[in-house]
Order: sequence, then C-alpha cells, then structure tokens
Amino acid sequence: MQVKNKGFTLIEIMVVLAISTALLVLVVPSLYRSIAATDIPNATKELALALRLSQSQAINSTKPASLVLNVKNRHYQLSHKNKKFQLPKQIELTLLTGSSLLQQGMEDDEGAIVFYPDGSSTGGQITLKKDQKSQQIDIDWLTGEVSISEHE
Repeated sequence: MQVKNKGFTLIEIMVVLAISTALLVLVVPSLYRSIAATDIPNATKELALALRLSQSQAINSTKPASLVLNVKNRHYQLSHKNKKFQLPKQIELTLLTGSSLLQQGMEDDEGAIVFYPDGSSTGGQITLKKDQKSQQIDIDWLTGEVSISEHE
C-alpha cells in the first residue's frame, strides 16, 4: 500500500516565494507612481471646486466673496469660512492676479480671487506644478467661469 503525501515540497514553496517577491518588486513602484500622479489632478479639482463655491456664495449672498491663496504655505481660505485648506507640499503654486488684490493684512505670498454678486470676478490664473506635470486653473474676469487645462 502506497501513502501519498498531501502538502508542498520545500522547492515548491521557494518557487512561489521567488515569484511573489519578483511581482512585488515590479508592481509596487509603478503603483506608487500612479498614486503620486493623482496629486496634481486632485489638488486642481479641489481648488477649482473651492473657486466655484466662492462664486456661488457671492451670487447667493449678494455680497462679494473671495478665495485667498497662500502660495508659499500652499493653503487657501474662503472668505465665508475660517478654516484654511492645505494643498500637498510637493506641489508648486503660482498665482497670477491683479496687484490691487493684495489686500491689507495679507502676507507677501498671498493673493485673492474675488467673485461678485453678478457672477463676474477679478479673474486670474493659478498654476499647480509637480515635476514635469502641471495644470492651470483660469478664472475669467467677465463671466467668473473656472476652467482647468493641463500642460506637460
């Protein structure tokens, strides 16, 4: 009578471990790169949403509303909220807006985009950049429309 062993040999286990290790070495770095690549699009969408929220606030309250952006510390604040919203640290920010929008009490690295009750705004441009990838948010002064464009 012959007895069959039910189980794996040491060689079979070593082969499975070698294949698992090779897959981890190949897959994890590319997975990390794909997750890191979402920083710019997510931050851009978040900032564009905050700008649109400011515009809605101005229209609904019939009072001007603004978004103040601190380029150096990478955070922004809505005029109707006390909370500061932080953007990822590895993203470089550039703000293009009128010099008259540098209000009293603002730091040197801050600027504002103001929306008015009729929907218009002061206009401006915010660029978010990380490595070679960048996205730009354009705020139309006449309509207050917020649009996103991508640059590589």
